[in-house]
Amino acid sequence: MRRIGDMMVIMPVASEAKARKTVTADEKTVFFLAEKAVSELYGVRGRENVTPRYWKSGKLFLSCRSPLWANELWITRDALRGRINDELGYEGVKEIKTSE
Repeated sequence: MRRIGDMMVIMPVASEAKARKTVTADEKTVFFLAEKAVSELYGVRGRENVTPRYWKSGKLFLSCRSPLWANELWITRDALRGRINDELGYEGVKEIKTSE
């Protein structure tokens, strides 16, 4: 199975010294991967109680139904971020914020 990061558009960036390639992701892709990672970690109950709300400049904001879920995601935020970035193929999510 291919990773989503392998299928994303690679846009060349002009540089005087040498040309580099950067990979870009959109909000829908990051939300899909966040929901997938939450489902893998917590199952159906996690998916019902956690919703991605906003993603910009590497910060992903997740809305939780209760403070218990917000606390649980805060504790496991590094594992969640790692799963999302592994699927993206680069460090697109640098920080995860939770709210009620």
